[in-house]
Amino acid sequence: MASSDLLFPIFWIPWFLSSLHTNLFLIGGQLGLALCKLVRFFSFVSCTVSIQNLILIAVDRFGAVVFPLRSPLIRSKLCPFYILTTWIVAVTVGSPYLFANELVENPEGAKCVTKWKKAFGESSSHASFLLAFYLLFKHIPVLLLVIPYSIILIKLKTQVHPGEQSANTQQQRHRRNRNVLQMSIP
Repeated sequence: MASSDLLFPIFWIPWFLSSLHTNLFLIGGQLGLALCKLVRFFSFVSCTVSIQNLILIAVDRFGAVVFPLRSPLIRSKLCPFYILTTWIVAVTVGSPYLFANELVENPEGAKCVTKWKKAFGESSSHASFLLAFYLLFKHIPVLLLVIPYSIILIKLKTQVHPGEQSANTQQQRHRRNRNVLQMSIP
């Protein structure tokens, strides 16, 4: 997750800061073309990997808190598979920008533009792609994060402990629940 989080500031922030100052792409030629394609691509990859990792962390924490005596939902032997899968999905989702982004050079300078219809034909729409991306990788994951964390919260709040309930044990349990909640919230 850390490597995907580094992709965003390395590629996106310099481009964004230069676009605030001028609407031109500061580097031309083949290097400019490569950076034009990679900036948007890596920003999508970074975002997608991070979101998928947050969902995996939520599922793991859900299993640990709600089903503490069962084997983990996400087993350590399968972690490399999950990591590889998140990267493959992210690269696949971001790959259209490798084809659709072009560096257009004119007398004022170079501009990085997305020519979606030229790359994918008239039946394809950049707006449709973005809508699907935001639904699948932004809005639905929010639900997938809210649901398990809500269940964790309810489980911790309604948990009944057998035995005598002294003030000291209640304080210890409250402290332990607070620590679990703090660890659960990303």
